[in-house]
Amino acid sequence: MSISRRRRPRSAAAIAAVAFVALSVSAAPIAAVAEEAAADPASTAVVEMTPALKEKIQKKVESFRTTHGLPGLSVAVVTPDPAGSSPVITTFAAGQPVPGSATPVDASTQFELGSETKVFTADLLSYLVASGRVSLDDAVQLYAPAGITVPEWADPQTGTTTPITLRDLATHQAGLPDVPPNFQDGCGSTPGCENPHPGYTQTMLWDAIAQQSLLWQPGTRWLYSNWGFGLLGTILANVVEPVPASQPPAYQSAIDGAFLDALGMSSTMIETPGPRLAPPYMASGEPTYYWDNTNAISGAGGLISDAADMGTWVAAHLGYIPPAAPLGVQTMANTLEPVSTITTLCSSPSQCQEADFQMGLGWQLYSARSSEVGAPWAFKNGGTAGSSTDTALAPSLRTGVTTMFNMQRVGDEQLAVPILALLVADRRGPAPTPSHDPDRPHKAEDDARTPHKATLADTGYAASDFIAPGLVAAALLAVGGVLALSARRRTPGTDPGR
Repeated sequence: MSISRRRRPRSAAAIAAVAFVALSVSAAPIAAVAEEAAADPASTAVVEMTPALKEKIQKKVESFRTTHGLPGLSVAVVTPDPAGSSPVITTFAAGQPVPGSATPVDASTQFELGSETKVFTADLLSYLVASGRVSLDDAVQLYAPAGITVPEWADPQTGTTTPITLRDLATHQAGLPDVPPNFQDGCGSTPGCENPHPGYTQTMLWDAIAQQSLLWQPGTRWLYSNWGFGLLGTILANVVEPVPASQPPAYQSAIDGAFLDALGMSSTMIETPGPRLAPPYMASGEPTYYWDNTNAISGAGGLISDAADMGTWVAAHLGYIPPAAPLGVQTMANTLEPVSTITTLCSSPSQCQEADFQMGLGWQLYSARSSEVGAPWAFKNGGTAGSSTDTALAPSLRTGVTTMFNMQRVGDEQLAVPILALLVADRRGPAPTPSHDPDRPHKAEDDARTPHKATLADTGYAASDFIAPGLVAAALLAVGGVLALSARRRTPGTDPGR
């Protein structure tokens, strides 16, 4: 089942309650890359959602669900409208939220987003930076509660110290492990507790930070950290709406006011049980617990959403926004701008290797040569105990794909990148408002001809068996032209964001 619709700009009245600034704030990245496109004939091709392409994608969706035995699967694809400047958002679906039920998955079926929540946190950061309320290079210490000392890195030779910054948290370079060592404290004294998320408080979060020694100098190595992004989400929520440490951070309210309300994304929220939420399933097909990441780590993996909302979200990142869009919407595309180059990638504190990619805010950014996609692309994925998500964007083609299914990912179950590669291969005609490859400017044509395999960091499924609760988890490496995930079973309740 697939549905196409052309996204129409919302009326001024719909966004009048939110602060407005000139479009030039978010238009800057697009304007900067238009000149790039003029010098690169290969970037003048556009993706068009034709009936034939729609049929290919629907078949791929159905085949993927059958091959991997998934209960339900929902997809949103954003492509340019050849007749205008608005996006075409096409949704695809297969299966049922509950196996054997008569209710099919559709664009309104909600799924746990897991670590894709991190980009929503990055969106909030981008907004607060643009509005002058925070800076990427602010030290985390500036936002710590009274009495909390945030660790710094001291150079063993010179004694020079390096603090953790918001930029470090948003790019997984803070020198923090994946999981706070006291994460299991969220279970309290509850017998048989398998999920510390809802009980893990701001006080626990900051106490863990105060007792942590940094693994290395911030900004020098990449190690996936749910802890770091959870901390970032809590900091930013408290910048917008401070609450006592005994309460969950006002994360939902912060992102509502920044961009969700303006975009009409009413199905995107901190996880709340409801009839539209697809139940989570383990890879074995057995039901498992809801992620319920509703407290101090919610900014790392607490949201749920549906394909209708996620299509809107993808479109906003690709620059499809009305001229009168508020600042929080305009700055979403800025998260795709590179803010750090990654040369050392670590899958655990003791296992590191050379790398060659860039980080936006929350997004991993790759050149056209880094896979078989055929265009510069951005990636983020997510996983919970029983749901999996992936989003892949080709900003230069203003095209993107987001996928969601309600089963734990344990192998190569990944669909967004193959669909994006299909879309890029099918492109035709002149492209609207193209972007650039920050790694290899003016060389997209050469890149498209000479793809090579790359080692990609899996940014949403930090899955490694724990020796004991609270020890450091390792981010998986996804290797190959598209992705070949090699996930292992993990202890329930030990990964706060995934």
